[in-house]
Amino acid sequence: MSSTVRVGIIGGSGFDRSDILSNRVEHEIVDTPYGRPSDNLVSGTINGVQCVLCFRHGRQHSFNPTKLNYRANLWALKQLGVNLILATTAVGSLAENFPRGTLVVFDNFIDMTKHRPNTFYDHEPGHLQGVMHMSMHPPYDRELRALLIQSCAETPDIAYKDKSTVVVIEGPNFSTYAENKVFVSWGCTTIGMTQTPETILAKELGLPYAALGIVTDDICWKEDGIVEPNEVITIFKATFPKAMEVLKRTIKKIGEKDWKEILETIQTRTEEAIMKH
Repeated sequence: MSSTVRVGIIGGSGFDRSDILSNRVEHEIVDTPYGRPSDNLVSGTINGVQCVLCFRHGRQHSFNPTKLNYRANLWALKQLGVNLILATTAVGSLAENFPRGTLVVFDNFIDMTKHRPNTFYDHEPGHLQGVMHMSMHPPYDRELRALLIQSCAETPDIAYKDKSTVVVIEGPNFSTYAENKVFVSWGCTTIGMTQTPETILAKELGLPYAALGIVTDDICWKEDGIVEPNEVITIFKATFPKAMEVLKRTIKKIGEKDWKEILETIQTRTEEAIMKH
C-alpha cells in the first residue's frame, strides 16, 4: 500500500449521502488566500487509502458553476495534504453513442467560460506571485485516466467511454441548439459546466487530476431536445452508485502504485512553468 498519496475527491452533494468514506473527520476550512471553499472538507479512508472529499457546489448545492470558488476548493485540498485528485461531474451528451447513464473518462476539454478566475497567479496581495505558463497538454493526468478506464472495464453492468472532449460552458443555463451544433462540429462529445477552471487550477498546483463524467441527458444536440432539470437529477441519482464503484476500484489501484517519482517529476515541471520577476 502506497504511503505517499492522499486522494482528493471532488464531487456533488451525493457524496455526503454515500458511505464511500470510513473513519470520517470533518474539517472546517474557515479561509484560504482565495476565500472560503464551498463547504467543509471531510477526510477518511477508502480501501485503506487516505482521501479527502470536497463538495464542489456545497452540500446544499448552494453555488452555481460560475459563483463557486474553484481556487479555494483546490487550495483547501492541497492544504490538507492532497496530492492526487479524482473528480466526478454531470455532463450532457453531444453524440448519439453517448446515451444517458454512460460514464465518461475525459481526455480533453474546450473552455467556453468567460467569468471565472483561472489562475492562482493574479498579482493580488497574498496570492501566488509570478506568471504561470503551464502546458495544458494533456489536460488530464494519463496515469489516473488509465486507472479510471481499467476500473470502468472491471465494473459489471456499466456503459463507459474511454475518451471525450468536453466543452465547458458558463451556465447555469443550458446551451442553445445553435451553440450545440457548433460544439458538435468541433468534435465535442460531451458538454458540462465545471471542468474549467478546476482542471487548470489543479495543474497549477502540481496535482494530477482526472475526471469521471456521468451523462445525464442525451437530447441537447437534437433540434427538438429540451433538457429537463428534474430528469437530469433522476439519471444522476440512478448512475451515481456505479460511479462510486468505479471510484472505489480506482482508489484501490492508486494505493497499490508507487507515486513518488511521478509526483516529483510533476512538481519539477510545475516549478519550471512559473515565470518570476
